[in-house]
Amino acid sequence: MAKALSKEEMPLLDTKDLEILKLLQKNARATIKEISEKVHLSTTPVHERIRRMEESGVIQQYVTLLNASKIGKG
Repeated sequence: MAKALSKEEMPLLDTKDLEILKLLQKNARATIKEISEKVHLSTTPVHERIRRMEESGVIQQYVTLLNASKIGKG
């Protein structure tokens, strides 16, 4: 389990960061280009913001959710 960050260690997130996080939560496979168009930034700053949030631990991992009935599990 990840260690909780103190207030001093908490990264500052602005509204663009929060918009990016919301989009990634809806679709973690969204491309940088798709995200950049939706948050009205160019691709380079979006990529840098995502990388920073990954490195700081804001984004911990990307996951795939499976439909159990489609793979024969109850």
